[in-house]
Amino acid sequence: MKYIITLFFGLLILASCSTTKTTSKASSKTPKVTPAGEWTYSIKETPEGDFSGDMTVTHQENAYTAKMNANGYDLAFDKFSWDEANKSATGEFYYSGVSVFFSAKLEGDEMKGTVSAGGMEFPFLATRKK
Repeated sequence: MKYIITLFFGLLILASCSTTKTTSKASSKTPKVTPAGEWTYSIKETPEGDFSGDMTVTHQENAYTAKMNANGYDLAFDKFSWDEANKSATGEFYYSGVSVFFSAKLEGDEMKGTVSAGGMEFPFLATRKK
């Protein structure tokens, strides 16, 4: 009987030293930032004037794709990538036979950056559609 009581108190002491981990599913984390969605964009001060329209960014199987639409014409990006650590997107598409490079940083519901072609750089701004 003496051994049972000693064993019981030993287990009780060990149990009191153990830690418990509780997890909460409450939204204490910030939501994941992603460029996926519908955007309204503008590209300013190009030799051909200002451009504006809609941009769609999709995420499938760990890859992003993007396309821009202006005046009823779709222009698909040949390359589009997202850097989660820096909250930045880069891409490349062709317009009138010219390679156009895209670079933007996501800040809230805005993407700000540039598009560049032929050694020239133009301001790019996109706003997420609600």
